[in-house]
Amino acid sequence: MPVPVLRPCPLPLAWSIRRDVRLPSRLRPLTAAVCLALAGGSGAAATAGEPVPLRLERALGDGRAPGTTAGDGPSFGRALKIEGVVDERTVFEGRAELRSEGSVLRADRIVYTPPTDTLDARGSVRLFRDGALFTGPQLTYEIEAQRGSMPDAQFSYAPRQVQGSASLMEFLEPGHVRLTNAIYSSCTREDMAWWVQAEKLDIDNNDELAVARNGRLVFKDVPIFASPYFQFPLGDRRRSGVLTPSFGINSRLGFESTVPIYWDIAPNRDATFAPRLMSRRGVLLQNEFRYLEPTVRGRVQYDLLPNDRVTSGQRSLISTQHEWAGRSGVTAGVNFNEVSDDKYFADFGSNIVVASQSILPQEGYLSFTRTYYNTALRVTKNQTLQDPLAPVTKPYERIPQVTFNALNTNWRGFDVNLGTEAVRFEHPTLESGTRYIVNPSVSYPWLAPGWFVVPKVQWHATRYELEEEFRPDAAKRSRGLPIASLDAGLMFERDGRWLGQPVTQTLEPRLYYSYIPYREQNTLPNFDSALADFNFAQLFSENVFVGGDRIAEANQVTAALVSRLLDPDTGAERLRAAIGQRYYNTPQRVTLPGGRSRTDESSDLLFALSGRLSRSWITDIALQHSTELKQLVRSTVGVRYQPRAASVLSLAYRFKLDEIEQFDFATQWPISNRWYGVARANYSKRDRAWIEVLGGLEYKADCWAARFAVQRFATTAGTNTTQFFFALELNGLGSVGPAPGEQLRRNIPGYQVINPPPAQPGRFETYE
Repeated sequence: MPVPVLRPCPLPLAWSIRRDVRLPSRLRPLTAAVCLALAGGSGAAATAGEPVPLRLERALGDGRAPGTTAGDGPSFGRALKIEGVVDERTVFEGRAELRSEGSVLRADRIVYTPPTDTLDARGSVRLFRDGALFTGPQLTYEIEAQRGSMPDAQFSYAPRQVQGSASLMEFLEPGHVRLTNAIYSSCTREDMAWWVQAEKLDIDNNDELAVARNGRLVFKDVPIFASPYFQFPLGDRRRSGVLTPSFGINSRLGFESTVPIYWDIAPNRDATFAPRLMSRRGVLLQNEFRYLEPTVRGRVQYDLLPNDRVTSGQRSLISTQHEWAGRSGVTAGVNFNEVSDDKYFADFGSNIVVASQSILPQEGYLSFTRTYYNTALRVTKNQTLQDPLAPVTKPYERIPQVTFNALNTNWRGFDVNLGTEAVRFEHPTLESGTRYIVNPSVSYPWLAPGWFVVPKVQWHATRYELEEEFRPDAAKRSRGLPIASLDAGLMFERDGRWLGQPVTQTLEPRLYYSYIPYREQNTLPNFDSALADFNFAQLFSENVFVGGDRIAEANQVTAALVSRLLDPDTGAERLRAAIGQRYYNTPQRVTLPGGRSRTDESSDLLFALSGRLSRSWITDIALQHSTELKQLVRSTVGVRYQPRAASVLSLAYRFKLDEIEQFDFATQWPISNRWYGVARANYSKRDRAWIEVLGGLEYKADCWAARFAVQRFATTAGTNTTQFFFALELNGLGSVGPAPGEQLRRNIPGYQVINPPPAQPGRFETYE
């Protein structure tokens, strides 16, 4: 039998019990200055006076021996006085404490009865188990089964920052507790702003679910919800049930309320049914089904308003997206969208992005991909929504489009590419026809750490088959021309400091030359070509047009200079400044229908500055200066000041000559310790009209938050929608309202929620 070893102990008294060690027949009280350690069990027995050797661990673990489970380890006890009879009864009195894997029990007096494996604790009982703390006057607990009961109990759970009480608390299994006459809240006991009250409350942390029977939700002493049965989540796990309802007031719809019902069909399938009640329109039945498989995924949305009280007709939306990817390199997909009428999104859209939709894609594709080539068959149609005051030209439909592309980026040092396309363009009122393109290219990049040179040549051949209805003189047209370019640049670096921090500064000059001979193209149709947006990316491209119907004449050089500030440790970009311009050696005689030829010798000058000027200031500036008009023709200037969390001020100005001049202001700013103001105003000086205006207040309490906001945005030409929304968020439980935080996040750059969820505590943050 192992030999008891007596030695000085810093604790009042400690007792280590191994279940396979037999104790002396009688335990007598021991003084507080002595520690009794009994070694034994499956491990090697310790020799008198020798410490147990340490074992190297490469990762922080839970101290559990390999192959063991909870409850297999030893239990430890201590008290000012310990006495009892072996295998019958052990009494711990005076600052009593028992520890075992996953739990700690403290009380004035603890009695352990081995035959029933039960503990009876009385007087200031504290039980720490599964990350939760339970307190009460007494506790009966079975150690092995981890079951027990505690009357008149209180509890707190630090990971979710919740607490509560019950007339009786029953420990059913690890992670599962049942409360009778329960109170549950994330508020402090001194300031109970809200709570859930229930006759029975089951809290199951294993299933991340709480179930209340005959319960009600009370806010500021006012019951706001009651039900004989309801559930609320304790984590992020999906489950079927009623989701957070939302409500608001809309100038087009009247009072509206949505109660989503969620069906968790399987881990890879779900469905949501969300009836949207609108006092002026009726009930919009919103339905969505989603699925995810190893090779296919997709969603189907179908919304139906059987009878619109305003238009006296049926309104509907269908939207479906599906993607399939086979292991052999074959992929396929469908993206189909359709609404019943032109004003559907203007009437039912909840923000300016949704309300302003005008072209809905309706397309399907089939593709095959290999390492060096790919081919695809695509059909692209669309539904174009028309506003009588601002008509939209319907895009061409591609019925069908066939492409074949081949690419090898390292064939004996060469980059070789072949792009081909055959597409049939159809339009109900404009010229239709078929276009064929063959575009081979080859380049030879020279790359080094401080420089690069990339010459490239290509041939662009195009052939048309046009309908004689529009071109009786010639039904076939063709075009072929070479394209050459040379791209070269240098990269210099130096160490420096910016705002007191070390940085790596770069200086990157770059030259780009492109040559395309002139080909007369006025007799060719224009199915999809447009003038490319002039920016830094377009400066380094051969063709100023996008699409395949126009290829510009070119004999031009682009010069640009970029400087960046990089973090020397991570390489992250802190600040970037760039300036660039294109110089023409020939006029531009290729134009779009109705366009004019360019005659100036240089392009507009581009300048950009973006990044973090300091810890609190962020900027994004892009300027385009016309050398011909001697003035700015386009500018985007944005600056954001964010000195601390939930405090941001954003200003932006957008200008494009003869098209756009807008001012944009957005902010989230604390008014007091608990009140925050939010606002966004977007004004068009050219139209002398407000595009979007939003204003509201946020209130942050210790355990709840509220948001009020009013938003007005343009829908169609000359019409606006005004809506009011309110949300009440109860920390640790859920929210009531339409989650206006999403609207605020979209409208206010840098917006942050004022009541973020609590961070997950560390392993020992709640150590008892």
